[in-house]
Amino acid sequence: MTPVMQDRLHSADGLGAGNCFPACLASLLELPLWMVPPFDEMHGRGAEVVWDRVEQWLARMFKLELVLKGQHTQAELPEFYIASGKSSRGFMHAVIYSNGQLVHDPHPSGQGIAAVKYCQYLERVNG
Repeated sequence: MTPVMQDRLHSADGLGAGNCFPACLASLLELPLWMVPPFDEMHGRGAEVVWDRVEQWLARMFKLELVLKGQHTQAELPEFYIASGKSSRGFMHAVIYSNGQLVHDPHPSGQGIAAVKYCQYLERVNG
């Protein structure tokens, strides 16, 4: 895992989403942020469309899938994973956790999230 910072923040007027999730994917994949599609800009198309695009990109480019877990239980998670929850700014936010602890917040504040709502991790696609 190589920490990558987000370069777009959630706008106060709600018109622009931050790119914390693409920054987390870039961190896990050890890529520069510009190599991850701007999934944060697709939210107007609906969450299902966005997640379909994420899954297609990971499968085609890396033979990986994003596995969703509820609360994090260490026995079920790899060393590094994406944890999502509300930030102190009041918005959903994605960060990188390891062993139940924050190891990278792509937001400049570095404050992390108040509580983990769900986790996601990368896993090789079978076949």
